[in-house]
Amino acid sequence: MKHKPTREDNFIWLLAALVLLLFLSALFSQLGLKGARLLVNAGMGFTVITAVWSMHSASFKWFSPGTLIALVIVILMIVDSSIESDVLAPVQLVATFLFLAVTIFFAWREVMFTGDITRNTIFGAICIYMLIGLWFGFAYMIVEYFDPESISGLDSELWQENLHTIAYYSMVTLTTLGYGDITPTSPLTRFLAYMEAAIGVFYTTVLVASLIGLRLAGYTSTKQE
Repeated sequence: MKHKPTREDNFIWLLAALVLLLFLSALFSQLGLKGARLLVNAGMGFTVITAVWSMHSASFKWFSPGTLIALVIVILMIVDSSIESDVLAPVQLVATFLFLAVTIFFAWREVMFTGDITRNTIFGAICIYMLIGLWFGFAYMIVEYFDPESISGLDSELWQENLHTIAYYSMVTLTTLGYGDITPTSPLTRFLAYMEAAIGVFYTTVLVASLIGLRLAGYTSTKQE
């Protein structure tokens, strides 16, 4: 019998797709393999489809904004892999940036306003954190595309080949870790960097407070019954 995502596991599918995309991107770079462009295009296409699928299986019957943008992204990835031209790069970056924003919004509603703390809620919170990191990562790449050398430490002109590096930089910035091996060098990328760090701290604070509040509310309700 074919397994379908449900409210109990929809974020597990999304988290798996995100981790797989980032892991394979890093692995290809680690091994020095060619074909990162095709791999990342295929991985992004799979990830956006998984995101729409998982959001559709949750409390939102239709994920129309995300579905429309996802369709555009998948078409762009297929065409880009076929023609191998940089002409589609800015459209790919902007479309993916918008899709991630929509996905974060719907995932936030699902995690923060369901009223229950479940395994799926925890996975959803992790997904949101990773999605925010990717969202800022694509923001950095958009700036870098239009203003080259806005971020030091990038090895390629192709955004697909820089994805693992940008994802690494974005995640360490989100966690306020900051090793300093990759640095923003333009005013706009520096603005994005400190905004991402602030959001990272804010998110974890709000998340912990919200989960504790939901837990206490559930405990109080059970006790009164």
